[in-house]
Amino acid sequence: MNVGTVTLSNVLQRDRLSLDGDWNVIVDPYEMGYIGILEQRNDRGFFRDHTPRHPGDRVEYDFDASPTLTVPGDWNTQDERLHYYEGTVWYRRKISVPADRASQRMYLHIGAANHTSRVFVDGDEIATHAGGFGPFAVEVTGRLGPGEHSLVIQVDNRRERDRIPAMRSDWWNFGGLTRSVDLVFVPNTFMRHAWITMAPDGRVVGGVELDGPPEPVRLQIPELGVDDVVELDSDGRFELDVTPERWHPGAPRLYDVRWACADDQIDDRVGFRTVETDGERIVVNGETTFLRGISMHAEALSGGRRSHGADDAAALFDVAEELGVNFVRLAHYQHDEHMVREADRRGILTWCELPVYWGIAFDQQHVLDNALEQLEELITRDRSRASTIFWSMANETLPGPERNAFLTALADRARLLDPTRLVSAALLTLPTADEDQHVDDQLGEVVDVVAINQYLGWYYGQRDTIPTTRWSTPFGKPVIFTEMGAGAKHGHHGTDAEIWTEEFQAAIYAAQIEMIEANRSDTGRGAVAGLSPWILKDFRAPVRVLPVIQDGYNRKGLVSEEGERKLAFEVLRRFYADIESRI
Repeated sequence: MNVGTVTLSNVLQRDRLSLDGDWNVIVDPYEMGYIGILEQRNDRGFFRDHTPRHPGDRVEYDFDASPTLTVPGDWNTQDERLHYYEGTVWYRRKISVPADRASQRMYLHIGAANHTSRVFVDGDEIATHAGGFGPFAVEVTGRLGPGEHSLVIQVDNRRERDRIPAMRSDWWNFGGLTRSVDLVFVPNTFMRHAWITMAPDGRVVGGVELDGPPEPVRLQIPELGVDDVVELDSDGRFELDVTPERWHPGAPRLYDVRWACADDQIDDRVGFRTVETDGERIVVNGETTFLRGISMHAEALSGGRRSHGADDAAALFDVAEELGVNFVRLAHYQHDEHMVREADRRGILTWCELPVYWGIAFDQQHVLDNALEQLEELITRDRSRASTIFWSMANETLPGPERNAFLTALADRARLLDPTRLVSAALLTLPTADEDQHVDDQLGEVVDVVAINQYLGWYYGQRDTIPTTRWSTPFGKPVIFTEMGAGAKHGHHGTDAEIWTEEFQAAIYAAQIEMIEANRSDTGRGAVAGLSPWILKDFRAPVRVLPVIQDGYNRKGLVSEEGERKLAFEVLRRFYADIESRI
């Protein structure tokens, strides 16, 4: 479990000293840098960052003479020797804090470290964290005085049965410090969390969590005439009597927001919109909205590496925007904060998800506890983002009492942390031979929207029966297809009867689109309220081993691993353009 870590929101808006760049690393598959030969903690381990004290002193490692890896980044694509590596890598950086800042309160903020990490300062272990995709912070106030210090972070990406995710996933297990690392400077009293959004009934609501002696919090939104000390209730929440112009998909109205508390100040850009359901329809700002979506992995548009930062986010959204989407599913884990902020700027709705994927140890309390920790990291970071309308608890988990209880606990916590958004989970469905598909997974009672992963025409079913397939549930809720599609290698051509060809993939998309048109809830024909086909681009997956065709990539992308458009891209683009022209 997480020890010594906290969550901080609005980090990108704070006073930071970047620790990005080259870090010295030691690869440690046996974890001897932490555990000794008798299975006890090795007190002369790598985290001590020792150097020989005299010519006869035995020190069997040397960070200064060791190779480097760039942070942020994954180790798999930076060093071919680590391509498939799963285990421990020790990262070391020497840091110096300017003398005039050493007395300030400060936090070490890590955007993501996959999967489990330990943090050491000058040889002292100060924190542990479990979860490969969520941001976390460690207070280092008083530890980094004038002069040089050793910062060591142990990162372990091994797959284990009681981790989240667990043993198997259809994506690459990128290891490393995959997002930015910063020192964040804050006053003695600061706003650990400050957020604002719009409830489904149109009220502007928010909350503040202070760290340090209590001080009044002033909120300024100049364009709305807001410049007041907020009155916080016992839960640290408040409500404003204002009527902002709405942030709409495709018309992203954003307001400058300033928070001030004593010497602490945060500037943000925030939009306000409502989201709710009405029977089998999804309603944004009071308007029925059909979700024209696409799914994304956090993999860069080219190079097959873990994506990070504003440039990667912009490149991915450029392609999605060309497709004509108003919605993206950020699967199957917490994505970079730059992704949801880019969605805010572009007016594209988002689905944000936890890595509760396939075979999770649902009967283990400590696994649920960590899932709840990861959920809190996600929601507290992103609940001011107007683009985010879904919190997703899981993807493709097998129904059963323990799974249902586990995901219900996550849904309950999500609604407690943020009651203003929709809660869902992508369901694993195995359609029957009937053309009428009835999805009755009991989790449908818990979620707000029934999300279905279906691969008619690819893993099961015949293509010629797709257009006449009808979908229903017993829940009277909207249905969205969070996955659908087929695989094709870019440049591989043939007839639409030849698997792995672009023509085959395009034909599957054409048949699925015909089915969706006949099932759309916004036209009164069915329950389908949107889709996010799988997936924007081909991505690395070690389970995809077919030579020449896959070569370690899942080929369901609409563009290749280098961003080259496939035929199906244009099929989906025309469908979305046609829908938009009818609005």
